[in-house]
Amino acid sequence: MRAYLDLTKPRITWLILMSTAIGYFFGLHDNFNWVTLIHMLLGTALIASGTAALNQWYERDADARMDRTKGRPIPAGLITAPKAFWFGVALSVIGFVELSWGVNLLTGLLGLFTLMSYLFVYTPLKRVSPHSTTIGAIPGAMPPLIGFAAAAGTLTAEAWVLFAILFFWQFPHFYAIAWMYREDYARAGIRMLPVVEPDGESTARQMLWFTLLLIPVSFLPVTLSMAGKLYLAAAVILGTWYLSATLRIIRNRTRVNAKKVLLASVAYLPLLYVAMIGGCTQVPTKELPDYYAVPDFGLIQQDGQGFSSNSLHGKVWVADFIFTTCPGPCPRLTTQMSELQKKNPDVQLVTFTVDPETDTPAVLDEYGKRYHADYSRWTFLTGPEATLKNVREESMKQGEMGSPANHSLRLILVDQSMRIRGFYDSTEEGILDKLTADIKLLQKK
Repeated sequence: MRAYLDLTKPRITWLILMSTAIGYFFGLHDNFNWVTLIHMLLGTALIASGTAALNQWYERDADARMDRTKGRPIPAGLITAPKAFWFGVALSVIGFVELSWGVNLLTGLLGLFTLMSYLFVYTPLKRVSPHSTTIGAIPGAMPPLIGFAAAAGTLTAEAWVLFAILFFWQFPHFYAIAWMYREDYARAGIRMLPVVEPDGESTARQMLWFTLLLIPVSFLPVTLSMAGKLYLAAAVILGTWYLSATLRIIRNRTRVNAKKVLLASVAYLPLLYVAMIGGCTQVPTKELPDYYAVPDFGLIQQDGQGFSSNSLHGKVWVADFIFTTCPGPCPRLTTQMSELQKKNPDVQLVTFTVDPETDTPAVLDEYGKRYHADYSRWTFLTGPEATLKNVREESMKQGEMGSPANHSLRLILVDQSMRIRGFYDSTEEGILDKLTADIKLLQKK
């Protein structure tokens, strides 16, 4: 069992999970979900462990020639290569499924991209070119994107800033390792930069340049209001410390100084993350999708008076489509609207009928009273079939509804500028909580 655990490189997996969690934190707005977090961490750990195991399977011959890796499970004879291969495949597949189904498809695809680029591009390139380090820094910087996508369902500038910090951080870290173990890499035929240019001058120079690039990049969270002055002060101090370590190896290219760069890099990243969270100005808000504008319309409300969509401008409102003689789905949908009315005192609710022939204003009035509708905040609309059809199919994009039985069971969120910002399946568990959170997000703006 210990040998299989060693195949997963648990210490590296811990660092990956730390970076993934940072991405998740900054991808949140106000919809924190323990279940999603657990699925994300578990799925990321599985796919990272599977990648590590498959990497060791692929590099087993090279590992056997290097002092620092010859004790790994495969070259040490603790696990056979076929068993390690299928173990890695199983972990990777389960991890991808966990991220895709337990979190969302974007998160799963980002995890899969990380695995594929690491195993099929970076790993074989190590025997071909020293530029493999640059290529490998791309999958190496993916964990914050995975975490951000798990929380937000999309990637924004904040996610890419976290990616950039981790991307540039890796170069001094891995070049220090490459310098310390250059003889090992040479024996294994791995063309790391210190192997190709053994004097170490270019390696030290690369460490310095990438540290100099990392420092201003580490300030970007402040420009995006992800963190404030406390974080900025910490980033300056940590960046200066990291830079001082790389300057030592510029002056004197020894294994001792390379190790100091390595130790500084290992401490720098978690300390920067702690400062980022501690100096966070606020949990960043996720931007809701922005689909399209709802054109103006005029209909008749439950009291028989005319209703113009102009009265909805400047308000956050939720719409649904029902018919009052529906035996099941519509009462459930209307019950959810009634619950929204209780939870959100400042939101406007609008119910459109899909059966204007039956649903006269008087019928809608009786129907609304049955659900304790506050008509100052919840309007029931009927009118000409042509106008209602236009609202359904052109304004709300609900598709063909040729009969009362054929109508949408979605709730539709519209912002103050009459733009649709979300569609919510009324049959989905916990959908009212998500809709309520998104309503509050729009109302803050």
